[in-house]
Amino acid sequence: MGIAARLNRPLALLVCLLCAGLAGAATASAQPRFGLSDYEPRNFSDPRVGELGIHLARDVVPWNAALRKSDRAEVTAWLTAVKHAHQITPFITFEHALNSSRAPSPGQYLHAFLAFRKLFPWVREFSPWDEANHASQPIARNPHLGALYYNLLAAHCPGCTVTAPDLLDSDANFERWALEFAHYAHPYPKVWPFNPYSSVSVDDPARIEQMLQAVRGQIWFSEVGGVVWWKFRGRLIYHGPAYAARIAHFIFDFAALSPRITRIYYYHWRSPGVPGHMPRKARWDSGLIDAYGRARPALWVVAQRLHRHVQGTIPKVF
Repeated sequence: MGIAARLNRPLALLVCLLCAGLAGAATASAQPRFGLSDYEPRNFSDPRVGELGIHLARDVVPWNAALRKSDRAEVTAWLTAVKHAHQITPFITFEHALNSSRAPSPGQYLHAFLAFRKLFPWVREFSPWDEANHASQPIARNPHLGALYYNLLAAHCPGCTVTAPDLLDSDANFERWALEFAHYAHPYPKVWPFNPYSSVSVDDPARIEQMLQAVRGQIWFSEVGGVVWWKFRGRLIYHGPAYAARIAHFIFDFAALSPRITRIYYYHWRSPGVPGHMPRKARWDSGLIDAYGRARPALWVVAQRLHRHVQGTIPKVF
Protein backbone atom coordinates (compact mmCIF):
# COMPACT_ATOMS: atom_id res chain seq x y z
CA MET A 1 0.00 0.00 0.00
CA GLY A 2 1.39 3.41 -0.98
CA ILE A 3 2.01 6.38 1.34
CA ALA A 4 -0.96 8.31 -0.08
CA ALA A 5 -3.27 5.38 0.52
CA ARG A 6 -2.07 4.99 4.11
CA LEU A 7 -2.54 8.71 4.74
CA ASN A 8 -6.08 8.54 3.34
CA ARG A 9 -7.12 5.57 5.48
CA PRO A 10 -8.03 7.63 8.61
CA LEU A 11 -10.00 10.07 6.47
CA ALA A 12 -11.83 7.26 4.70
CA LEU A 13 -12.58 5.60 8.05
CA LEU A 14 -13.92 8.87 9.45
CA VAL A 15 -16.17 9.34 6.41
CA CYS A 16 -17.50 5.77 6.78
CA LEU A 17 -18.20 6.30 10.47
CA LEU A 18 -20.00 9.56 9.81
CA CYS A 19 -22.09 7.97 7.05
CA ALA A 20 -22.98 5.05 9.28
CA GLY A 21 -23.90 7.40 12.09
CA LEU A 22 -26.12 9.48 9.85
CA ALA A 23 -27.78 6.38 8.47
CA GLY A 24 -28.37 5.07 11.97
CA ALA A 25 -29.79 8.40 13.12
CA ALA A 26 -32.13 8.45 10.14
CA THR A 27 -33.33 4.94 10.93
CA ALA A 28 -33.76 5.67 14.63
CA SER A 29 -35.78 8.81 13.92
CA ALA A 30 -38.23 7.00 11.62
CA GLN A 31 -41.77 7.50 12.88
CA PRO A 32 -43.69 4.31 13.73
CA ARG A 33 -46.91 3.94 11.77
CA PHE A 34 -49.96 4.91 13.82
CA GLY A 35 -53.27 3.08 13.85
CA LEU A 36 -56.34 2.43 15.96
CA SER A 37 -57.20 -0.62 18.00
CA ASP A 38 -60.94 -0.01 18.02
CA TYR A 39 -63.95 -2.30 17.70
CA GLU A 40 -66.65 0.21 16.73
CA PRO A 41 -67.29 0.38 12.95
CA ARG A 42 -68.84 3.87 13.13
CA ASN A 43 -65.61 5.39 14.42
CA PHE A 44 -63.79 4.88 11.14
CA SER A 45 -66.18 7.23 9.35
CA ASP A 46 -65.12 10.11 11.61
CA PRO A 47 -63.30 12.60 9.32
CA ARG A 48 -60.69 13.19 12.03
CA VAL A 49 -59.45 9.63 11.52
CA GLY A 50 -58.58 10.63 7.98
CA GLU A 51 -57.06 13.92 9.13
CA LEU A 52 -54.67 11.94 11.35
CA GLY A 53 -53.59 9.93 8.31
CA ILE A 54 -54.57 6.63 9.91
CA HIS A 55 -54.23 3.62 7.59
CA LEU A 56 -54.01 0.84 10.19
CA ALA A 57 -56.72 -0.70 12.36
CA ARG A 58 -56.84 -3.66 14.72
CA ASP A 59 -59.77 -5.75 15.93
CA VAL A 60 -59.86 -8.62 18.44
CA VAL A 61 -62.34 -11.32 17.47
CA PRO A 62 -63.27 -14.77 18.80
CA TRP A 63 -61.21 -17.56 17.22
CA ASN A 64 -64.45 -19.09 15.88
CA ALA A 65 -66.03 -15.83 14.70
CA ALA A 66 -66.51 -17.12 11.16
CA LEU A 67 -68.56 -20.07 12.43
CA ARG A 68 -71.08 -18.16 14.56
CA LYS A 69 -73.73 -16.00 12.92
CA SER A 70 -73.71 -13.16 15.47
CA ASP A 71 -69.91 -12.96 15.62
CA ARG A 72 -69.67 -13.17 11.85
CA ALA A 73 -72.06 -10.23 11.48
CA GLU A 74 -70.00 -8.09 13.86
CA VAL A 75 -66.72 -8.89 12.12
CA THR A 76 -68.29 -8.23 8.72
CA ALA A 77 -69.57 -4.83 9.84
CA TRP A 78 -66.17 -3.88 11.23
CA LEU A 79 -64.21 -5.02 8.19
CA THR A 80 -66.67 -3.32 5.85
CA ALA A 81 -66.26 -0.03 7.70
CA VAL A 82 -62.47 -0.33 7.69
CA LYS A 83 -62.31 -1.32 4.03
CA HIS A 84 -64.25 1.77 2.94
CA ALA A 85 -62.49 4.24 5.23
CA HIS A 86 -59.25 5.95 4.24
CA GLN A 87 -57.65 2.78 2.73
CA ILE A 88 -57.11 1.22 6.14
CA THR A 89 -55.29 -2.11 6.47
CA PRO A 90 -56.97 -4.42 9.03
CA PHE A 91 -55.02 -6.45 11.58
CA ILE A 92 -57.05 -9.28 13.12
CA THR A 93 -56.17 -10.73 16.52
CA PHE A 94 -57.95 -13.88 17.66
CA GLU A 95 -58.99 -14.64 21.25
CA HIS A 96 -61.19 -17.00 23.25
CA ALA A 97 -64.75 -17.63 22.12
CA LEU A 98 -67.54 -15.61 23.69
CA ASN A 99 -68.92 -17.19 26.87
CA SER A 100 -66.08 -19.70 26.90
CA SER A 101 -62.58 -19.62 28.34
CA ARG A 102 -61.46 -22.91 26.77
CA ALA A 103 -58.68 -23.10 24.22
CA PRO A 104 -59.62 -24.80 20.95
CA SER A 105 -57.75 -27.83 19.69
CA PRO A 106 -55.39 -27.15 16.77
CA GLY A 107 -57.88 -28.86 14.46
CA GLN A 108 -60.77 -26.69 15.65
CA TYR A 109 -58.63 -23.57 15.39
CA LEU A 110 -57.56 -24.35 11.82
CA HIS A 111 -61.12 -25.15 10.73
CA ALA A 112 -62.31 -21.76 12.03
CA PHE A 113 -59.39 -19.90 10.47
CA LEU A 114 -59.94 -21.44 7.04
CA ALA A 115 -63.60 -20.40 7.27
CA PHE A 116 -62.48 -16.86 8.15
CA ARG A 117 -60.09 -16.77 5.18
CA LYS A 118 -62.85 -17.95 2.85
CA LEU A 119 -65.11 -15.12 4.02
CA PHE A 120 -62.44 -12.41 4.03
CA PRO A 121 -59.63 -13.40 1.65
CA TRP A 122 -58.37 -9.81 1.43
CA VAL A 123 -57.45 -9.70 5.13
CA ARG A 124 -53.77 -10.57 5.38
CA GLU A 125 -52.50 -9.56 8.83
CA PHE A 126 -53.17 -11.87 11.78
CA SER A 127 -52.13 -12.52 15.35
CA PRO A 128 -52.92 -16.01 16.72
CA TRP A 129 -54.06 -14.86 20.19
CA ASP A 130 -54.64 -11.72 22.25
CA GLU A 131 -52.56 -11.11 25.41
CA ALA A 132 -51.65 -14.79 25.40
CA ASN A 133 -49.52 -14.60 28.57
CA HIS A 134 -52.24 -13.04 30.74
CA ALA A 135 -53.60 -15.27 33.49
CA SER A 136 -57.15 -14.91 32.14
CA GLN A 137 -56.21 -16.53 28.82
CA PRO A 138 -56.52 -20.29 28.28
CA ILE A 139 -53.02 -20.54 26.78
CA ALA A 140 -51.29 -18.44 29.46
CA ARG A 141 -49.44 -21.54 30.70
CA ASN A 142 -49.14 -23.19 27.31
CA PRO A 143 -46.84 -21.29 24.91
CA HIS A 144 -46.49 -24.54 22.96
CA LEU A 145 -50.18 -24.41 22.03
CA GLY A 146 -49.80 -20.77 21.06
CA ALA A 147 -46.97 -21.82 18.76
CA LEU A 148 -49.15 -24.50 17.18
CA TYR A 149 -51.78 -21.85 16.39
CA TYR A 150 -49.08 -19.60 14.92
CA ASN A 151 -47.63 -22.44 12.82
CA LEU A 152 -51.07 -23.22 11.40
CA LEU A 153 -51.71 -19.60 10.41
CA ALA A 154 -48.26 -19.27 8.83
CA ALA A 155 -48.67 -22.52 6.88
CA HIS A 156 -52.19 -21.81 5.62
CA CYS A 157 -51.90 -18.11 4.81
CA PRO A 158 -48.99 -17.73 2.35
CA GLY A 159 -48.09 -14.11 1.75
CA CYS A 160 -49.81 -12.99 4.95
CA THR A 161 -48.19 -11.21 7.86
CA VAL A 162 -48.64 -13.64 10.73
CA THR A 163 -47.28 -12.24 13.97
CA ALA A 164 -46.48 -13.91 17.25
CA PRO A 165 -49.33 -13.83 19.79
CA ASP A 166 -49.90 -10.48 21.51
CA LEU A 167 -48.13 -10.25 24.88
CA LEU A 168 -49.01 -7.99 27.81
CA ASP A 169 -46.29 -6.27 29.80
CA SER A 170 -48.17 -6.21 33.13
CA ASP A 171 -47.59 -9.96 33.49
CA ALA A 172 -43.90 -10.40 34.26
CA ASN A 173 -43.88 -13.78 32.51
CA PHE A 174 -43.89 -12.22 29.04
CA GLU A 175 -40.18 -12.84 28.40
CA ARG A 176 -40.30 -16.49 29.45
CA TRP A 177 -43.51 -16.96 27.46
CA ALA A 178 -41.96 -15.41 24.33
CA LEU A 179 -38.80 -17.53 24.54
CA GLU A 180 -40.68 -20.79 25.05
CA PHE A 181 -43.10 -19.91 22.25
CA ALA A 182 -40.21 -19.12 19.89
CA HIS A 183 -38.71 -22.55 20.53
CA TYR A 184 -41.73 -24.19 18.85
CA ALA A 185 -42.60 -21.48 16.30
CA HIS A 186 -41.70 -22.16 12.67
CA PRO A 187 -40.74 -19.95 11.01
CA TYR A 188 -39.44 -17.54 13.64
CA PRO A 189 -41.88 -14.60 13.84
CA LYS A 190 -40.89 -11.41 12.10
CA VAL A 191 -43.32 -9.36 14.23
CA TRP A 192 -44.04 -9.44 17.98
CA PRO A 193 -47.16 -7.55 19.16
CA PHE A 194 -46.72 -6.08 22.64
CA ASN A 195 -49.21 -4.20 24.82
CA PRO A 196 -47.14 -1.86 27.06
CA TYR A 197 -49.93 -0.53 29.28
CA SER A 198 -47.99 -0.86 32.53
CA SER A 199 -44.82 0.64 31.06
CA VAL A 200 -46.50 3.84 29.91
CA SER A 201 -48.64 4.17 33.04
CA VAL A 202 -45.54 4.39 35.27
CA ASP A 203 -43.29 6.12 32.70
CA ASP A 204 -40.77 3.27 32.82
CA PRO A 205 -39.55 1.63 29.59
CA ALA A 206 -37.70 -1.23 31.34
CA ARG A 207 -40.10 -3.94 30.19
CA ILE A 208 -40.15 -2.63 26.63
CA GLU A 209 -36.34 -2.77 26.61
CA GLN A 210 -36.56 -6.27 28.06
CA MET A 211 -38.83 -7.34 25.22
CA LEU A 212 -36.48 -5.80 22.66
CA GLN A 213 -33.62 -7.84 24.08
CA ALA A 214 -35.61 -11.08 24.32
CA VAL A 215 -36.81 -11.35 20.70
CA ARG A 216 -35.70 -10.56 17.18
CA GLY A 217 -37.71 -8.70 14.57
CA GLN A 218 -40.24 -5.89 14.68
CA ILE A 219 -42.30 -4.99 17.72
CA TRP A 220 -45.75 -3.50 17.34
CA PHE A 221 -47.48 -1.71 20.20
CA SER A 222 -50.63 -3.62 19.28
CA GLU A 223 -52.81 -2.05 21.97
CA VAL A 224 -52.02 0.87 24.25
CA GLY A 225 -53.69 4.10 25.34
CA GLY A 226 -53.95 6.71 28.03
CA VAL A 227 -56.78 5.75 30.39
CA VAL A 228 -59.30 8.38 31.50
CA TRP A 229 -61.29 6.04 33.77
CA TRP A 230 -61.67 2.34 34.37
CA LYS A 231 -63.54 -0.02 36.65
CA PHE A 232 -61.90 -2.41 39.06
CA ARG A 233 -64.09 -4.81 41.03
CA GLY A 234 -67.05 -2.50 40.54
CA ARG A 235 -65.21 0.63 41.65
CA LEU A 236 -64.67 3.54 39.25
CA ILE A 237 -61.07 4.77 39.12
CA TYR A 238 -60.88 8.17 37.48
CA HIS A 239 -57.61 9.62 36.15
CA GLY A 240 -58.92 12.32 33.84
CA PRO A 241 -58.22 13.56 30.28
CA ALA A 242 -55.03 15.45 31.21
CA TYR A 243 -53.51 12.28 32.65
CA ALA A 244 -54.41 10.39 29.47
CA ALA A 245 -52.68 13.07 27.39
CA ARG A 246 -49.45 12.67 29.37
CA ILE A 247 -49.61 8.91 28.77
CA ALA A 248 -50.04 9.58 25.05
CA HIS A 249 -46.72 11.44 25.10
CA PHE A 250 -45.05 8.49 26.85
CA ILE A 251 -46.37 6.12 24.18
CA PHE A 252 -44.63 8.03 21.42
CA ASP A 253 -41.49 8.51 23.50
CA PHE A 254 -41.21 4.78 24.18
CA ALA A 255 -41.92 3.91 20.55
CA ALA A 256 -38.84 5.97 19.68
CA LEU A 257 -36.61 3.73 21.82
CA SER A 258 -35.78 1.52 18.85
CA PRO A 259 -36.32 1.51 15.08
CA ARG A 260 -37.60 -2.04 15.58
CA ILE A 261 -40.79 -0.59 17.12
CA THR A 262 -42.63 0.05 13.89
CA ARG A 263 -46.33 0.43 14.75
CA ILE A 264 -48.57 1.92 17.44
CA TYR A 265 -52.22 0.85 17.69
CA TYR A 266 -53.97 3.29 20.03
CA TYR A 267 -56.88 1.96 22.06
CA HIS A 268 -59.37 3.52 21.40
CA TRP A 269 -61.26 6.30 19.53
CA ARG A 270 -64.49 7.19 21.36
CA SER A 271 -65.37 7.06 25.08
CA PRO A 272 -68.17 4.62 25.92
CA GLY A 273 -69.78 7.16 28.26
CA VAL A 274 -69.28 9.83 30.89
CA PRO A 275 -69.14 9.41 34.69
CA GLY A 276 -72.68 8.92 35.90
CA HIS A 277 -73.94 8.01 32.42
CA MET A 278 -72.00 4.93 31.39
CA PRO A 279 -73.25 1.66 29.91
CA ARG A 280 -73.41 -1.00 32.59
CA LYS A 281 -70.85 -3.19 30.86
CA ALA A 282 -68.37 -0.37 30.15
CA ARG A 283 -65.12 -1.02 31.98
CA TRP A 284 -62.48 1.11 30.29
CA ASP A 285 -62.14 4.53 28.68
CA SER A 286 -59.01 5.65 26.87
CA GLY A 287 -60.91 7.37 24.06
CA LEU A 288 -59.27 10.12 22.06
CA ILE A 289 -62.68 11.79 21.87
CA ASP A 290 -65.38 11.86 24.55
CA ALA A 291 -68.82 10.29 24.37
CA TYR A 292 -70.20 13.48 22.76
CA GLY A 293 -67.59 13.43 19.99
CA ARG A 294 -65.47 16.27 21.41
CA ALA A 295 -61.71 16.06 21.07
CA ARG A 296 -59.80 15.32 24.25
CA PRO A 297 -56.30 16.61 25.02
CA ALA A 298 -54.80 13.22 24.06
CA LEU A 299 -56.06 13.71 20.50
CA TRP A 300 -54.12 16.95 20.29
CA VAL A 301 -51.01 15.11 21.54
CA VAL A 302 -51.42 12.43 18.88
CA ALA A 303 -51.97 15.03 16.15
CA GLN A 304 -48.92 16.94 17.32
CA ARG A 305 -46.70 13.86 17.38
CA LEU A 306 -47.93 12.81 13.93
CA HIS A 307 -47.45 16.36 12.60
CA ARG A 308 -51.09 16.55 11.59
CA HIS A 309 -53.78 19.19 11.93
CA VAL A 310 -57.08 17.88 13.24
CA GLN A 311 -60.24 19.99 13.42
CA GLY A 312 -61.40 20.77 16.95
CA THR A 313 -58.06 20.14 18.69
CA ILE A 314 -56.31 22.98 20.47
CA PRO A 315 -52.97 23.03 22.30
CA LYS A 316 -53.18 22.15 25.98
CA VAL A 317 -50.80 22.62 28.86
CA PHE A 318 -50.38 19.54 31.02
